[in-house]
Amino acid sequence: MGGVIRIADIELACAWVAGQAADVKINRDKIHDYVQFIVAEYPVITALDVDNHYVSGDREKTAAYVLALDSINFGSGYFAIAKEVGIDLEYAVIARGLKNSFEKGAFTTPEEWIRLAAEDFSRMLSVPLGRDPRLDELLHNFSAHLRATGEKIVSEYDGKVLNLLSACDYSVVTLAETVGAWKNFHDVHAYKGRDVPILKRAQILGADMNLALGGLRDIDRLTCFADNMVPHVMRCDGILKYTSDEAIASGSEKELEIRAAAIHVVELMKEVVGRDVTSVNIDHMLWNRGYRPEIYEQKPHGTLSVWY
Repeated sequence: MGGVIRIADIELACAWVAGQAADVKINRDKIHDYVQFIVAEYPVITALDVDNHYVSGDREKTAAYVLALDSINFGSGYFAIAKEVGIDLEYAVIARGLKNSFEKGAFTTPEEWIRLAAEDFSRMLSVPLGRDPRLDELLHNFSAHLRATGEKIVSEYDGKVLNLLSACDYSVVTLAETVGAWKNFHDVHAYKGRDVPILKRAQILGADMNLALGGLRDIDRLTCFADNMVPHVMRCDGILKYTSDEAIASGSEKELEIRAAAIHVVELMKEVVGRDVTSVNIDHMLWNRGYRPEIYEQKPHGTLSVWY
């Protein structure tokens, strides 16, 4: 697996997986009413939450923050492990920890990212090394992924993230396809003899860049960002049916079926709405619903993954 993946291929491949799925079922009869409820209940997100994210008048620094964040925007399967050993770790902790570093002027440039180590993330996120080997693995993965991103920006874009956006003509699709070809963003998996692209972090990078900077093109062409939260919400709401009280291996057929079904359902939801509501909008709405107590208190599937 390698090379550029077309964003248009994701929807087609995920629809195919959903049709083949053995462990995940879609309740299609509920989709029409469900999307009407979701769109009425949750607002469209138009900007990054500045309580958790770094956004400033310095566009290069803001773009660097977003790229750094989405280079390490994974680890949800490790969060329960952290909780078991008394450590607070979730997406907001990662986003705020990186934000605090940027506000202090630390690790703000791709040149600095190349020198990062697990110890830096241990301090940044208040996750002690040596508490649990799986958390140590996560910290090492954070540093490896951000180092790889730094190396790409330094070697191919003169160390400037805005040069990457310019090279992509400020298209989120071109950005996702470009970054999705990098090894540390190449979220593509084999299923029944076929490569299935997901590109969760590459796509969310484009969406986040648009929320932070504004003015990027082609947002309507992205799919949802398949992780464990969006399908979990759909499962709790009766749209998807699968068992979640188990550890599911990263890259396994069941895990891919769950992620692909979530993408396919969001595309079906978008068709029902039939107005200027994008898959990204629906993803944000479902993500926010995931923090409602009746949803959040139920356990999502657990996967130790670098893709979400």
